This record gives sequence, structure tokens and C-alpha cells, in this order.
Amino acid sequence: MSNLATRLEATENRVGESDTTALLERITVLESRSQFNNDSIKEIYHAVDDIYTDLEDTEKEVTAWVERELDKIYDIVNDNPLGN
Repeated sequence: MSNLATRLEATENRVGESDTTALLERITVLESRSQFNNDSIKEIYHAVDDIYTDLEDTEKEVTAWVERELDKIYDIVNDNPLGN
């Protein structure tokens, strides 16, 4: 038992005296990378949202244009005296 207690005490001393500076630096680097990635994702989300809005507006404009042109064709076809 004393051998186990001695080994346990030695392990506790090593853990208590270990230097965590490198670990803390790595954590800081990872936190900054995580924040950068988070900010990048938010920027991309806003850019995609803007593109989606532009696409919706374009779709509405094209739909309105097509309807106007089809109305013109309908009027031309129905105003033809030989076609009635």
C-alpha cells in the first residue's frame, strides 16, 4: 500500500507542478479561430440572404415582363379579323 500511496503522491506533485502555458496559448488560438469562423459564417449568411432577395426581385420583374409580353401577343392574336 505504501508503494501505491507514494506513486499517487508523486503523480499529484507532477500534475500540480505542470506548466499549462502552452495549453492556454493553444486554447487562445483556437478561440480566436472559432470567433473568426463564426464571423465568417455570419458574413456569408448575410451575403446569401442578399443574393436571395435579389433573385426574388429579379423573378418578380421577369414574371411581370413575361405577362406583359404574353398580353401583347394575346391582343394581337385576338384583334386579327381573319382569326375570329
